[in-house]
Amino acid sequence: MRRSLNGSVQWQYRTDHPATALDTDGDTVYVAYNSGTLTALHANDGSVRWHPELKVDGVPTTALSLAVTPQGHLLMGTVDGRILECPARP
Repeated sequence: MRRSLNGSVQWQYRTDHPATALDTDGDTVYVAYNSGTLTALHANDGSVRWHPELKVDGVPTTALSLAVTPQGHLLMGTVDGRILECPARP
């Protein structure tokens, strides 16, 4: 959900899975879910940019932490103890 400075809701994105991590680069909001997926949303209107499943060597994994780096990459700490790095844009 994104709110304006006066507190009114600008947009809201609903999902069937609990979020495990969240970060933004100002233009895109990145949300990881306990289902092993990652969603990139337009920060202005909440529309979906992309929505991949997270896999390591073909095996699904779940991100427990997520950070956008100044270089435009995503760093994710996974439930199985790995740190993944990937481009913030597909």
